[in-house]
Amino acid sequence: MKRRKCKHCGRSFVVTSRHPDQTHCSQKGCQRARKNDWQRRKLASDEDYRINQANCQATWAAQHPGYWKQYREKNPEYTQRNREKQRERNRIARGQPPASPMISSVAKRDPNHQEKPFIAGYYKLIPVAHTPVANMAPLLVRIHAATHSDHVLQN
Repeated sequence: MKRRKCKHCGRSFVVTSRHPDQTHCSQKGCQRARKNDWQRRKLASDEDYRINQANCQATWAAQHPGYWKQYREKNPEYTQRNREKQRERNRIARGQPPASPMISSVAKRDPNHQEKPFIAGYYKLIPVAHTPVANMAPLLVRIHAATHSDHVLQN
């Protein structure tokens, strides 16, 4: 039985014989990620699909007037956070520095990042103190997992 690492969660899974090109495990979140990836690619490459999706969204919006207004009224924290993030995106689009020193709250993140195991190897460290611009000279460092035989540094 062939095993493969899940593209989404990083766990090992057995590839089914009926789907030899399988890239995601059967976990619900991983299948949702697989579908989202497929849909993103389909929207980018298939004009008919893109038009059909837009028509479906317009039909839904016409059948549910006022939905987003009600949602924003019921979720003021979401509304405020969304407005702040949009202001940051607008500032960046105009070429202005972000209002806050860290732009990590604006950038998209992998929600499962914390669940992925630590992987020893070479990493680029990009300083973010004093300026939020990512085009700075990176530092190349090697990180390895400590074992019981490694010595612990003491002050």
